[in-house]
Order: sequence, then structure tokens, then C-alpha cells
Amino acid sequence: MTEQSESLSLTRRDDAAEVLRKRALTLQALRAQFDEEGFLEADVPMLLPHAGQEPHLHAPAVDWPGLPSWLWLQTSPELPLKRLLCSGVRRLYFLGAAYRGGREELSDHHQPQFSMLEWYEPGDGVGLLAQRCRQLGAAVGNALGLPSLPAGEVIELAEAFRRWAGLDLEPLLDGDRPRFLAEASRAGFELRDQDDTTAWVGRVLVERIEPALAREPGWIFLHGYPAEMAALSEIDPDDPRKSLRLEAYLHGVEIGNGYVELLDAGELERRWIAERTQREGPSPPIDTELLAELHAMDARGDLSPTVGMAVGVDRLLMACLGETRLDAVLPLSLSLKKSLNKQGPHS
Repeated sequence: MTEQSESLSLTRRDDAAEVLRKRALTLQALRAQFDEEGFLEADVPMLLPHAGQEPHLHAPAVDWPGLPSWLWLQTSPELPLKRLLCSGVRRLYFLGAAYRGGREELSDHHQPQFSMLEWYEPGDGVGLLAQRCRQLGAAVGNALGLPSLPAGEVIELAEAFRRWAGLDLEPLLDGDRPRFLAEASRAGFELRDQDDTTAWVGRVLVERIEPALAREPGWIFLHGYPAEMAALSEIDPDDPRKSLRLEAYLHGVEIGNGYVELLDAGELERRWIAERTQREGPSPPIDTELLAELHAMDARGDLSPTVGMAVGVDRLLMACLGETRLDAVLPLSLSLKKSLNKQGPHS
């Protein structure tokens, strides 16, 4: 009798030295871009007693010997960085490792541990985030001797739906789910009635829009996501149906996610509690210290508009180099090995 088993391996590329050189140049270029503009690099801890509540992201739990409670590897440095924003630092960035659990985090475009760049600065519009991404892409390209990247477009999600999916987003923005579902069916999408807005939009993105973006050279920035997909972004004061959120794509690869940041502690707590109900399985603890510090800042009148963005550095390098797999830009990467185990009749 033969059974198939799986194991993990740390794979080293044959050209690891050259990949390492390109990564070093990339990291130097990214740091230089922020350092020259007066940002402070924040080397924050990524093993904390709490974690974010996004239902589609899974912070790995760690049972640390000798400590009274579980710790959580962070899916991004967002929570500790925002604690530093509360200390009065207005422009800061993190460049280091982040972690995400789940079988889907080991694929052509995913690794359980990956390099993340995340920054915060004063601002009240997503256009600043698009401008910053273009600057970072240019800095990396210059460091690696690559051709200049096309600036691309900043496009409303509704326009992307019309242009590349042949579908009108307006009914969904208006809350008319039956009409949107019917129009999606006519456009060739098989959407389930019981799924939420995030699942529907995600299907359209994966099946139609992202393949179309892969044929567009350079940057494409999507914004104007439905308010139900605001996550930790502010709602657009000019159109409460939409959120102030931006997704960055480079050569069709999703590179980053940015917000005009939600800093209202009461609304932040409400969203976190709502997200906990959407999660399968137990949720990590909520960061109550951050909520308390935001409440204190609000009471002092110190809250001011802030934008923030997280960019996957490995994906950025992969897209800049025209690669299609993440392990092409990693000198060492986790891989899944399958093997056949022969078992005797009494094993």
C-alpha cells in the first residue's frame, strides 16, 4: 500500500547570490526614499498579545513557554505603528517581516513569512498613496537599472467594473443586491446569494479585472471600494457609499493596500467587533491599548488626517523584474514536498 505525504522544505535557489544582491539594492533604495523625506524607520515588535481582526487574514498563534497567554505573529505592523502615531510621530515606516497563516499562504504569490513595507504620513486623500507608490517603484527601478515604469491610471472601482468586467457596480453601491446579482449573472458571473459584498467584488476582480490588469503595463490604482469593504479606512465624505481605500497593481500584480486611516476609536472598535463575528474559529484579542490611546488623542484634539499603506516588497520586486513566481526573488523560500510512502500490510 502506498500513501502520499507532504513536508516542508527550505529551498535555496541556484542563483541565490544574485537574488540576494538585487534584494539588498531594493531594500536600500526603499529606505533611502523614506529617509531622505524625513520619515523615521520604526523597528516594531511583530510578536504581540493581540492581532488584527480581518476575517480573511489569519495571524499565527504562538504558545510561548513560560508566558501566561498566547502571542500572535502579526499579519502587518499596523497596530504597533499606530501606537507610535499616538506618541506624536507623524511620518514613519516599517520594513521587515510579516506573517500570515493558512494553506493558501504557500503559493506562487504567497509565503507564510514575507517582507512588508508599511508607512504612515499626514494626508486626507488616496492620491498621495498612488504618488508614493510611483516614487518607490522608480527608486527600485533606478537601483536595479531597469526601464522607467509607466505611471498608469488612478481609476474608480466602478469604472474598472464597467471597463474590464462589463458590469455596473452602482446597484451594489446603492445596496440593491438583487439587481446587482441579476446583472452579474447576465455578465457571466456565478455569484452566490448568501455571499457578502467582499466576496462578490473579489470574484469579479479575480475572474475579469485582474487578468485584464495583467495586460496593462505599469501601475494601475483602484479606489472607491464599497463602504462595506472599508476595513480600517475612512468613509468618503463626498459619497458615503464608498470608502477611502486604494489598491495598487503593478503589471497586474497586486502590490499594496492603502487607506485614509480610520482613527475614530469608537468606530474602530465597532468594526473590529463586527469582523470577529465573520471569522471562522476563535479571534485574537483586540488591541485595547490602541483604542485607549486613540480616545485620549481625540479628547485632546490631537487627531489629524493620516494616510497609510502596506506594500509587499517581494511582490514589488517580482513585478519590477517581470517574474511570475515569488520564489524567483527569494534566495531562500518555503516549498511543499510530496513523497510516496510504502506501507506494509501491518503498518
